[in-house]
Amino acid sequence: MKTLIEIYDDDQMLNLLSFYQLNPDRVVFIYTEKQEPLLHNSLIERKIRNTEYILYQDQEPAALLEPYRDDEVYVDIQGGNELTAVKLSRLLGKTVCYSDLDKKKYFLLKGDSQKSADLIMPKLTVREIVELYGGLVRNLPEEYFDDHGRKAVEECMAARRKNSKKWNAFCKTMGSLGTGSHELSVWKADRKFYQDFSAVLAQLDHVFDKVEFTSESCFMHFHDTAYQILVTDTGVPFEYETYYQITDSGAFDDVDLRVNIDWNGGEFVSGDPNSELDVVASKDSRLISISCKAGKYDQQAIYEVKANADKFGGSRAVPVLCVDIDMERPEYVEKAREIGVLLIEHGQMREKKAAKMILEWMETH
Repeated sequence: MKTLIEIYDDDQMLNLLSFYQLNPDRVVFIYTEKQEPLLHNSLIERKIRNTEYILYQDQEPAALLEPYRDDEVYVDIQGGNELTAVKLSRLLGKTVCYSDLDKKKYFLLKGDSQKSADLIMPKLTVREIVELYGGLVRNLPEEYFDDHGRKAVEECMAARRKNSKKWNAFCKTMGSLGTGSHELSVWKADRKFYQDFSAVLAQLDHVFDKVEFTSESCFMHFHDTAYQILVTDTGVPFEYETYYQITDSGAFDDVDLRVNIDWNGGEFVSGDPNSELDVVASKDSRLISISCKAGKYDQQAIYEVKANADKFGGSRAVPVLCVDIDMERPEYVEKAREIGVLLIEHGQMREKKAAKMILEWMETH
């Protein structure tokens, strides 16, 4: 039987790598008392069919390995600080292994011999990575528009970029109209609304099937009720535009939009702490957490995207802040660089460089 002795690491991703590399019959996790809250991770136990756990209490390596003396044993020494007593020199006769994420190599050492292979990274989805780090993606209805809807998004972005103040006023007014709408697909406003925003409405051929008015009223017929969100929240079209840039690249394993995460990783109950991430992607089991700011942003936005990425994607997560406003704030650029956040500014977004910049960032971070 092939047995992997895995020294438990606080970074859950490192507890999976040797399993994917070696495909053992069972994995024995060696852990310390303070790591007990991290054990029995739901994703790890779904991926690994046979797991065992041993509490480390200063046992000698020979004592730890005694129950598996007849097995083909591999010992992954990449684990917590308290377990550093389990060293290569004290495991003579056993194959010791570890991953080098920077070099993307996997090393096997036995006696004086050393072998290496390309590191196999599991292709985890966004949901799986979030679950691995203790969260749970909430199932919420979300629209992934077809080509007609994508044109609607493009129209909204063009209208906003042409006159952001007018667009913001339009969205605010549309939001107030929606609260009193009796028919979801047709919204009614007064004639003054049409006079104030006729130029904006004229740019939204794919949002509305038609806009008609009488001497006193204006009626807007949405192409679909899902399109309402595009004209009632100024940030939503930019989130969709960012999502499309990432998906169109074809470079990522998984991409999701407007992801709501329960921090506790269990059933959703009222009052549970949660976060909403605008766009989230995964590549080689690295979480890319993207915050989209269509208007002004502050330093707090930089800290927030970093905190969310670290919390739900671990130390190798990629925090990205995409902005669609021309702000001359060099101190924000410096702060993003200082704490390790990729800042993609409005010019780069309009040139559709988001995916390329993220991939280049991942090569060096």
